[in-house]
Amino acid sequence: MKKNILLLALLLFAISKNAYASDIFNHPISAEDASKKMPVFENKTCKFTQNKYLTSSKINLTSGGNFQFIKDKGVNFETTYPIQAKNSYTTADNKQINSIVKAVVNKNFSYIEKNFDLYYMPLNSSQWIFALKPKSKSPLNKSLKSLCITGENINNSGIITKMTISTENNTTTISFTQCA
Repeated sequence: MKKNILLLALLLFAISKNAYASDIFNHPISAEDASKKMPVFENKTCKFTQNKYLTSSKINLTSGGNFQFIKDKGVNFETTYPIQAKNSYTTADNKQINSIVKAVVNKNFSYIEKNFDLYYMPLNSSQWIFALKPKSKSPLNKSLKSLCITGENINNSGIITKMTISTENNTTTISFTQCA
């Protein structure tokens, strides 16, 4: 009986967490208000796990490794499994991704507001979700459905704990742990 109650509690918790993620798009926010609510971000190194779900083939691909965020430059992913690879979003090759990341963490919401509708929702006193959906006239609308960032405020600084990137062909969820 105790196992069933525990299982039910875990199931309800999982459902409520997913409900928060889908409910975020019912909470629009202006760029001005977003800049007030979002925390200050500092340089961080973390471990990451990435799960990419390919919609057409219904395949999940999992990878993980080390992540580095450099506030004025962008992000670096060093994949350590299943294969080793480095992806830097600090280069001109990934200018678009890098511009979005830098704009969010540097609170340049006027840049983001030109191409995205903004959404924000607190989950509790320290956790929040911030989401972006490309505007219908944005060139990003053809490739990106949404970007959801879940984070936490710790000691007057923000930490991103999860990002979910949805496109027409896949959904990628990246979880960050052991951030320093």
